[in-house]
Amino acid sequence: MLFVGLCGVLHGQDGLFDDASEANIVYSKESSGIVNINSSGLGAYFRQGNIKDAFRTSFYEIGFSTYRDPKQETFPAMYRGYSSYVMGKINWVLLLRGDFGMVYNISRKPYWGGVDVNLVYAAGLSVALAKPVYVYVVDIKNGEYVELLERYDPDVHTDVNILGRGPFFKGIWQTVPYPGINGKLGFNFEYGEYTNVVKSLELGAVLDYFPIGVPIMAYNDPKNLFFSFYLSVIFGKRYNQ
Repeated sequence: MLFVGLCGVLHGQDGLFDDASEANIVYSKESSGIVNINSSGLGAYFRQGNIKDAFRTSFYEIGFSTYRDPKQETFPAMYRGYSSYVMGKINWVLLLRGDFGMVYNISRKPYWGGVDVNLVYAAGLSVALAKPVYVYVVDIKNGEYVELLERYDPDVHTDVNILGRGPFFKGIWQTVPYPGINGKLGFNFEYGEYTNVVKSLELGAVLDYFPIGVPIMAYNDPKNLFFSFYLSVIFGKRYNQ
């Protein structure tokens, strides 16, 4: 009975090892979702990779990141029921990016587990979408105070007559695109147990350049360079076509 039991246990272990080996075969493709926090806002991306060999994976990546100007300052609304606003901010900016790049392995984890360390670099096109900011203001008409929703004009609207921030989607059809380019450099730390599952953290920096400056803050020159550090959480899968 003891011999039969041991044979059953060993057979079960063989099955586990087979599953693990199937999870650690070499794959040719990978697809990942990315969420990140950066020094200028938040972002989300999709990455599609082509595994060339054990050390190199080429990829393309598309996504967006919000942008918060370091000079902006939030003011509380004057009255209850209104949202806080940013004095001097004339445009809300969203950065769209499409890149081609490479993940290059510089340190393999041991077979019993650990972390892969990879160098990541990419470059591509950027588009800054600048949407005008609207605010609720108070005005006097026919001797009475009235609420108006107007496009923010720093020469007309001050903390005296601004009630609060307007609806986000107001003025969306007035959005102006600014084309540019970008480059990214970082380090990727993959900690997944099996090669068919992508689990990693990525730390790096991104630089965007726009030939035509993007207007963000009143009385400041339009911005040509956007620089930020980022920390990304990456999750996905590897597979064969």
